[in-house]
Amino acid sequence: MGSMQTPLHFAIDNRLPEILERVRQLFPGRKESASTSPMDQLIYGIVAKGLSTAGAMASYRRLRDRYPRLVGLRDAQPSELEALLVAVPAAALKAAAIPEILRRIEDAFGSLSLDGLERLDGEMARRFLLRLPQVTDDIAASVLTLTGRDRTVLSVDQDTARPLRRLGLGERGSPLSALPRQLIERSPAEWRSTDFTDLSRGLTRVADRWCHQGKPDCGSCPLASLCPSARDVTDQSQTVVAFPGRFAQRG
Repeated sequence: MGSMQTPLHFAIDNRLPEILERVRQLFPGRKESASTSPMDQLIYGIVAKGLSTAGAMASYRRLRDRYPRLVGLRDAQPSELEALLVAVPAAALKAAAIPEILRRIEDAFGSLSLDGLERLDGEMARRFLLRLPQVTDDIAASVLTLTGRDRTVLSVDQDTARPLRRLGLGERGSPLSALPRQLIERSPAEWRSTDFTDLSRGLTRVADRWCHQGKPDCGSCPLASLCPSARDVTDQSQTVVAFPGRFAQRG
């Protein structure tokens, strides 16, 4: 007699629409993603691995200031790129990978553009990206959110994962690679790729400003009232404050 397997079903998290609305308020005016191309995101993703968001942006801007045109970046010597990737983890590997990635994309699509991904379904596009050197699942996901076709993909890096986990939007102890799927399964069915892109960017901003690796600034965080971890921090601080009063009564 075979054993019955119970499928996993994640309930929709009713906090997500409000979380999305609040993080969108962190980007007044024109969205930051409007000027970002899939190719820009791909190169940024390679550079950003292992760095904080601030460090990644500084390194990426240094690289693109020196090579504003993709053709220059394609033809650059790895040693030249490595010299620009100061304090970047695996700088030599990344410096070798970036020109190689650009050459492979040009060979595949006939230009230094990822517009060709629009002709592929989601899984084929993902597999193409993962065959490129130094490209991981989270980098591929972040690129696919910016292609012309609407795909339900989500980019989660180390910074994004911190508030996501503290909000309870992922399974406790899950690896980074599992978090995008878990969040998508908890999200409203009507959400589009732009919603996931905005959420990812917003959580990154929350991680930078309030949800720090060490001591988070829950008191100022716009998501605090929706975050169980923030409530735990508040409860602990109130407990610590209560002790002096109790001891004072004994004196």
